[in-house]
Amino acid sequence: MFDIYTFKQNPCLYSGKQNTWRHSLAEYSQYVDRSVKLPSESQKTTLDRVEVQSIQFFGGALEPNITFVKLDCEGAEIEILLNPKASNSESWLDVTHLVLEWSFTKERRVEVFHKMISNLKNAGFEVYYEGMGSWWDQDAQVLWPYPKDLLVFALRSAAK
Repeated sequence: MFDIYTFKQNPCLYSGKQNTWRHSLAEYSQYVDRSVKLPSESQKTTLDRVEVQSIQFFGGALEPNITFVKLDCEGAEIEILLNPKASNSESWLDVTHLVLEWSFTKERRVEVFHKMISNLKNAGFEVYYEGMGSWWDQDAQVLWPYPKDLLVFALRSAAK
């Protein structure tokens, strides 16, 4: 179970000055200032905290007949795609197309990124990303040198 924040008022009226989506999973986000207890006094007037049930990606959220997945879960992609199930073709059921953002702001070691790529390849995906084969993509000891995350595209043939 996770606690998330929801708007007390109509979200269309919200000014947008606070970045509440990054606080939704406050205990897990790398974007949250941990010196401030959430919700702050000012947030209490705007946000309610509610408990939601979470489900696992493999064996839970992913269901038969889903062929396209855009995985965007604020850094949790790392845990999902490093899971041994990610390297198993059967775990992906009918998925043929996968798009994700690898969070280098959370994990800068390129060797960990390559482990994720290896898992996808072992599951039968062809994997593409900007910078394939460039200097940072060759050395297992290098840290991600850029201030942005990386989009990854993967595809595979339909399961028979």
